[in-house]
Order: sequence, then structure tokens, then C-alpha cells
Amino acid sequence: MLEILNMGGYAAFVWPAYIFALGSAFFLYKKSVNQLKSAERQAKELGLVSEKVEEVSAQKQSA
Repeated sequence: MLEILNMGGYAAFVWPAYIFALGSAFFLYKKSVNQLKSAERQAKELGLVSEKVEEVSAQKQSA
């Protein structure tokens, strides 16, 4: 098992690369979700989203 984790002596390079890639993906996901929520809030404030659309979306999500 330790041989696999050691990655043939390259573990010092491989594992940080994996951590960086996963951390970057998580950061981009969270940033995208926050931007979407902000855009939805702005659209609602401007009256671009009707209440019926939100109700239908909520019903579909709960089903």
C-alpha cells in the first residue's frame, strides 16, 4: 500500500498536484454558485423573474 502512495518516488510532486487540482475545482464551483445566486438576486430585484417561475422551480426541486 505504501508503494502506491509513494508513487515511485514522485509522491512529493504528485500529491500536491492532486490537492491543488481538487482545491481549484472546489474554489471554482463555490465561486460559480455564488455568482449564480447573485445574478438570481439581481434579476429578482429588477423584476425579471416572476413568482410563478420560482414556485415551479421549487416544486420540481422538492419532487
